[in-house]
Amino acid sequence: MKIATILPTKYLYLEEDNEYHLCLAHQLKKDSKYAKFFKDQATKGHFIIQDNGVVECGVPLPIQELREIAERIGCSEVVMPDSIFNYWETINLSQYAVAYMRLAMPQMKLFVVPQGSGPLEWMECVHQMLKWEIDTIGISRFVVPKLFSSRLEALKSVPMLIESDKNIHLLGCPEWPEEIAEIEAAFPGRVRGVDSGIAAIYAQDGIIMRKDAKKPERIIDLDNRDINESILERNIKEWKLRAS
Repeated sequence: MKIATILPTKYLYLEEDNEYHLCLAHQLKKDSKYAKFFKDQATKGHFIIQDNGVVECGVPLPIQELREIAERIGCSEVVMPDSIFNYWETINLSQYAVAYMRLAMPQMKLFVVPQGSGPLEWMECVHQMLKWEIDTIGISRFVVPKLFSSRLEALKSVPMLIESDKNIHLLGCPEWPEEIAEIEAAFPGRVRGVDSGIAAIYAQDGIIMRKDAKKPERIIDLDNRDINESILERNIKEWKLRAS
């Protein structure tokens, strides 16, 4: 499984040799150094997934804006707009976005994220998205614990996804990264990749990652310039070790 590590702008150099990245659209808009890093990575031929901003901003960026950013950066794949836990809004937003992108950027890889207020709605959303002309289905970390006890349980509930030709990507890391290793063990080679800022989330609070250390309840600060780099580097190694 490929591992994308999300880091504040100042520390992106720690992942410059990684060939699999996920970048955040809202940060690409406002931070020229952040944008330049990923444009340079795209120029090297690295795989760049551009997220849609819904987690950080509460609502996704409009698809027209996501397209403009993707063209400027040279991204490999764009996450279509979704609405967390909202089946109908996600279907409407994503279906329109897919149709728009297939006309505007026909060669771009498209990534959708199923949503629902309960397990059955979420499963139905997966069923519908499998019919679309898309490349990847992302499993959000937010399905745990509201919809499923784990993302492994979520994946087991949709065998048609496992059996399909669509790529699968795990969005974020809910708690301890061994969940990801368990998914890889259950479905060897089936999940293309995973991303998380978990290493920096621990490090920005000065915490060394370990199983008995509670994950801080806040998102990554991409503008943070004061992280202890020794702790961050140690956490990145731990995150990759436990997720692989």
